[in-house]
Amino acid sequence: MTLEELTLEIYAERALTYFESKHLVTWAVNVLTLGYESDNLYILAGLDNASTEEREIYFWKSIADLKLNIEKSEEDLMENYALTIAKKALKKEVSIEYAFGQILKIVSASEYDYRYIAFYEIDEDLDYLKYDNSTLFNTGLTLENSKEFILEEMKIFVEMESLNIPREQREKCYCETCKNLNSPITKNKFQLKKPFRYTVWACGICGSNKLKYSSNHDVKRRIIEQSKKE
Repeated sequence: MTLEELTLEIYAERALTYFESKHLVTWAVNVLTLGYESDNLYILAGLDNASTEEREIYFWKSIADLKLNIEKSEEDLMENYALTIAKKALKKEVSIEYAFGQILKIVSASEYDYRYIAFYEIDEDLDYLKYDNSTLFNTGLTLENSKEFILEEMKIFVEMESLNIPREQREKCYCETCKNLNSPITKNKFQLKKPFRYTVWACGICGSNKLKYSSNHDVKRRIIEQSKKE
């Protein structure tokens, strides 16, 4: 990681989650490893048993020494932190459980932004599986494969963000009849009992209601592949 990436991660942790000040010590060690030096950095790197107040003092002195002026909005901090923590999980630098927990905090802080909503849906489904042995959003998710499922979602998240795939593209469905990705439409259907008329989602191309929705990992992979070709 670069100096800016390391520092952005610290800023995001401070802003969005419960912050453990020992991370400032780890930050200093990592910055020194990158080849940067200052007296305050060396002091901070050695403050394993110091108070949060003392660590904070030397952190901000180190920031001044490094002449860092990182101005990011809360949205940018969340985006950077989500990507950083997902990439760390993929590289096995942090546990899946830890990364998932941190991203769930981002989900809440972002007021359920569409980019992170899949993790909220997985969390909801895990609760349903524990108490009702069913899912609302992810049909392929089980308690047994939850770690692998979350890891795959993180891979997809990183790829979609790197490709900057827009919301309307991410929300497309896959039609099993015409074999196309499409934006679904509503379609009225009728039956001989109440309610006599009801509405279903249908393919925006051929009108079929045999759809796989955007929460499906296979559909997300198709969206990614289509975006790479465009």
